[in-house]
Amino acid sequence: METRITKLEEFAAEARDRMARIETRLDHMTTKEDVSKLESTLLRWFIVTAVSLTALAFTAAKLIH
Repeated sequence: METRITKLEEFAAEARDRMARIETRLDHMTTKEDVSKLESTLLRWFIVTAVSLTALAFTAAKLIH
């Protein structure tokens, strides 16, 4: 019985160490919220760039014509 308890205690300590390593790795991972914010920012920049380039093209065409 004592050997089983000793093995379980060793396993618990090992599991705690593994869990701590996993948690430190997860701190550096992106979340769904981060991806959502990035997606909305990129979409906003794309729309602004498209509108600006369209305005620039029409202005250039107006000046050339």
